[in-house]
Amino acid sequence: MLPEFASINPETKEEALAYLACLEDVRVIAGGTDLLVDLKRGGSCSNVVDVMNVAGLKGLSVAGGDIVIGSTVTHAALSRSTLLSDAARSLSVACGWIGSPQIRNMGTIGGNLVNASPAADSIPPLLVHDAVLSIESKAGGREEALEDFIVAPYETSLKPGELLTSVHIKGLPGYREGYRRIAKRAAWAISRLSVAWAVREADGRFIDVRLAIGSCTPMPFRPRNVEGFLRGKEKDDSTIGKAVAMVIGEIRRITGDRPSFVYKLPVVKDLVQKALRD
Repeated sequence: MLPEFASINPETKEEALAYLACLEDVRVIAGGTDLLVDLKRGGSCSNVVDVMNVAGLKGLSVAGGDIVIGSTVTHAALSRSTLLSDAARSLSVACGWIGSPQIRNMGTIGGNLVNASPAADSIPPLLVHDAVLSIESKAGGREEALEDFIVAPYETSLKPGELLTSVHIKGLPGYREGYRRIAKRAAWAISRLSVAWAVREADGRFIDVRLAIGSCTPMPFRPRNVEGFLRGKEKDDSTIGKAVAMVIGEIRRITGDRPSFVYKLPVVKDLVQKALRD
């Protein structure tokens, strides 16, 4: 059973921020696919502010060269968006893999980020696109890179009274993008590991490579040393082999050796090789 709590349903962003500023022991709910699970497992709170119907948090648009994603846009909507499939294909693909159809139609991009699961499918593609988050409170607003927003597994820099309102990314024209994951089942399961990529190449050389690895480390990450190594290198088996070894080395450096690496690391190797070879 769910614990007792007061449910507040603001109609505007300003109302939502006002409630967050004055209420104690308060949680935010949008799709509820993470919060309700937590409450059923023994979590508690006195107040829940439901932001799903706040118009100012919805929508997918282009502004100043950025793609702006409202924090309550669902995974299903993102997976179907032609704007996203053209400008950020890795994110579009990843959102189409999240949970079940029911979860994709309820769960939101903002909820996925605030939950900060190491296995969150949306995070690696957003890292590839250098996502910046808009965060607002009654006192004002701030922007923060996604890389800085997630500070530990299931922990973010979000402060009391703050609300994640939108996600900003830039398209990558001229790049080939993708996202692959491994789960216990083909669908409806949490990722055991994942790789997102965006690669730009010409005349047999890597011009720019962006990689993000999920589910292998406490937080999804960009192996920037590998990206720097690949920049300008010939696209051949030797270069790709060295890059893959560097990715594996970064995972081991961050986490040390784990029993699961017996099967995880060979799969990571295969996914990164395929991403670089296309």
